[in-house]
Amino acid sequence: MGSRPRPIRFGTGLARPRDRVALVAAARKAEALGYSTFGMPDHLTMPFAPLIALEAVAEATNTIRITQIVLNQDLRHPAVLAKELATLDVLSDGRLEVGIGAGWMRSEYEQVGIPFTGASARIARLEEVVAILKGCFEGVPFNFRGRHFAITELTGTPTPIQRPRPPIMIGGGGPRLLSAAARHADIIQVIPRNPGEHGSSDLSEITARSYREKLELIEQVAGQRFEEIELGALLLNVTVTKEPAQAAQQFLTALASRSARTPGARTMTEEDVLSSPVVAIGSLEQVCEKLLETRDAYGISYFVAPVAAAPESLAPVIERLAGA
Repeated sequence: MGSRPRPIRFGTGLARPRDRVALVAAARKAEALGYSTFGMPDHLTMPFAPLIALEAVAEATNTIRITQIVLNQDLRHPAVLAKELATLDVLSDGRLEVGIGAGWMRSEYEQVGIPFTGASARIARLEEVVAILKGCFEGVPFNFRGRHFAITELTGTPTPIQRPRPPIMIGGGGPRLLSAAARHADIIQVIPRNPGEHGSSDLSEITARSYREKLELIEQVAGQRFEEIELGALLLNVTVTKEPAQAAQQFLTALASRSARTPGARTMTEEDVLSSPVVAIGSLEQVCEKLLETRDAYGISYFVAPVAAAPESLAPVIERLAGA
């Protein structure tokens, strides 16, 4: 998947901090363990607003970068969002990474009266939002006219510390969103396709074949800029164990209990699980070797810890691989 390799880095976060003390403690621990980024989700049901909470994180840390996993583009006007993000980059001394997505939680839209349009419309809107963020980050008079937004002679302030801008990450699993990311993002987090709040996941989405197809699409759409894009992935399972077959079977059973197989899709096997680029099960040496192989074979170098995984669980892996 290209001529890199890039240095490996790791991300983590905290979805539901109890209070400021818990938030700051989690961020400091992540920094001490060697994580590259600390992220927070953007849902109205979550305890804290991510941008304000991440300023507290920046104030309490020194080196870890701050990000969002991910901002819902429909909850803020893009010019207002650009100002808030630029402010956060300045106040964090240039440690911001922007994470943004098209929005997917229908119930959240309905609760606040925001129309939940089809995926095509949301993705088209996301492309305009990202264009406006980039324009506002330039710090010079900016004009934009699209189907959804219009900007006239607006000079974005403050000017971000990072130049030409803070990197923008878009995550996705479907072809339309990945294509948009390939056109506009600096970082792409490749994930299984989101079935929506109540849909059934297709377990084949985590297979090596699925990830290769997604990455081939990104490379095709990105063209010459593909080598400039950092590729990331959300790890689904990292288990250091002397019994990899047993751990793989346990993980497969847990997946099957939460996800209904799509009609016609083949049954997932233990081999499918162990060969997935987002699953690393085995001894510490085998886990590290698997992630290095994923980086070299797929170009994926930015690994986000599995959801709900204790940050300490990846500590020995980070110690060996961060920056490799």
